Amino acid sequence: MKRFVSPLLGLSIFSVASGYLITLIPLRINEANASQVMAGYLGGIYYFGLLAGSFRAEKTVLRIGHIRSFAAFMALLCASTLSLALLDSMYAWLILRFLNGIAIAGIFVVVESWLLCESDQSNRGRILAFYMVSLYGSNAIGQLLVGTYPADSLLPFVLIGAIFSLSILPPAMTKLPTPELADSSSLSLRELARLTPSGLIGCVSGGMILGALYSLLPILLLKQSGDQKTVGQLMAIVMVGGMLLQYPVGLFSDIVDRRKVLVVISLAGASCCFAFATLSSSPWLDIVLLFLIGGTTFTVYPIAISHGCDHLRPEKIVAGTQGLLLGYSAGACIGPILGGYFMHQMSSGLMIYFTVMMGATGLFFLARIPFRPIIYSSDEQPFVPVPRTSPVIAQIDPRSEVDLEDTDDNATSV
Repeated sequence: MKRFVSPLLGLSIFSVASGYLITLIPLRINEANASQVMAGYLGGIYYFGLLAGSFRAEKTVLRIGHIRSFAAFMALLCASTLSLALLDSMYAWLILRFLNGIAIAGIFVVVESWLLCESDQSNRGRILAFYMVSLYGSNAIGQLLVGTYPADSLLPFVLIGAIFSLSILPPAMTKLPTPELADSSSLSLRELARLTPSGLIGCVSGGMILGALYSLLPILLLKQSGDQKTVGQLMAIVMVGGMLLQYPVGLFSDIVDRRKVLVVISLAGASCCFAFATLSSSPWLDIVLLFLIGGTTFTVYPIAISHGCDHLRPEKIVAGTQGLLLGYSAGACIGPILGGYFMHQMSSGLMIYFTVMMGATGLFFLARIPFRPIIYSSDEQPFVPVPRTSPVIAQIDPRSEVDLEDTDDNATSV
């Protein structure tokens, strides 16, 4: 496992700063008295940059290698992040957040392709687990830095830039040959809609929900609590809820029809969001509701992608997973914009938006249960909590390790 320490340690340090940044941005927007609609557009343009960068960064890695690519993308990320503190124009911020997205996508591609090249079928499940803990655990830790310095000052951006810079050290002190990466072509959204419509809709819906959650929820929590440090603590609770509930709910979906599980978690999430929006609650009830909101919203995407993999031929799982990630990313570009309009129209608009989206997702899967789709394997693919990062992660997913000689071309109806 020693050869995985450098990329995972670099990822962990980077994720602390990125977790801090993703909550700082909406707080800074709020301090600048920008509208919630503009906050939504800034969230959407960031995810558009993430989408654009994730499908182009592999060429950079192939040309100059992992370590120099990591340093190059980190330099772009540091420069664009520090520039946010120097410019007050929200239109300039749109460009800078787009560059943030491209740079962060490149970093994900570097780390994931590094892990892919150094792992094999025997250990990819464990590597993916370490990756998930490093990413989401460090993001949650980063939330605890929120409020250390006022959001309207230069200091939080300086601290974030310093942490980003430190993340270069572990990869830079490692010697690694130039990688050989597999082709990252994905199935088209039209083909995915034909093969696994439920999986695609679930991934798009997951993107629309989580894109808005990351981009706008800190603003809502600040209005309710009035304290930036409390916002960071509450966002950490949301992320911990998402991290802790994914795996047990996912394992349950290996036993029960995944669509039924998606119905339950979607409607439960809608109920929690509606309760948060309408109840005059105590701080402890808020904590419980936010934990459950994180647990339900973060779980939609990995279960939807597992459901999608159940209905793809084994040799198409990598391409299919990458296509489903594209669907998630498209949803994440749209979600913050729609959520921003909801927030602009009503005080509890964001939670109403989550209620509508989660409720609609649950009703969609409820309507799909009578349909009996085709599964291209003797058993369902096991649940794997896949991160929402770059197309390379599909090749680390243990479900992609199939013996194509054993692939049965005859579909088994269920």
